[in-house]
Order: sequence, then structure tokens, then C-alpha cells
Amino acid sequence: MEKAGRKQREDFAMTETKYIFPKQMQSVAALVFIAVLIVLLLILTVMVHMRNRKLKSTLEEQIAERRLLDKICADFTAVYYVELNTGFFEILHMNDGTNAKK
Repeated sequence: MEKAGRKQREDFAMTETKYIFPKQMQSVAALVFIAVLIVLLLILTVMVHMRNRKLKSTLEEQIAERRLLDKICADFTAVYYVELNTGFFEILHMNDGTNAKK
């Protein structure tokens, strides 16, 4: 009976060790997956920040250009950009009090 009890304990010990490794591998795989997700999130955050900074600088340039255009064109009712070869034109500035349609 003692040998049978010992055999059961050995089987139990073998079974226990057999299941420890797959559980550890699953937890390691989960940690690696979470680490990869965090790294990807950080990369995405940096990319969004860089894009946002580029858009902000472009907006500032356009605002500065618009202010300059408003100061230059203050004495004129309307200012157009016209390409004579193609016939393309663009309204650059038009006073608010004009009766012209945009």
C-alpha cells in the first residue's frame, strides 16, 4: 500500500510539472504580446505627435500669409490671381462690403 501511495504521489508530481510549463509559456506569450502592443502604441503616439506638429506649423504659415495678404489688399475691393495662358483665376481677397459674388 505504501508503494501504491508513493506511485500516486509520483504521478501527481509528474502531472503537476507537466502543466507548469505550458502555463508559464502562456503567461510569457501574454507578456510579450502586451509589450509589443505598448511599443506599437508608443510608436503611434510619436507619429501622431509629429504629424500634429507639422500641421500646426503649416497652419501658422497660412495664417501669417493671410494676415500679410489682408494688410496688402486693404486698399483694394478685390484681388485675383490670374494665369493668362490657361485662364485659371483665383480670388485672393475680397472686401466684405462688395457686391461681387464669390
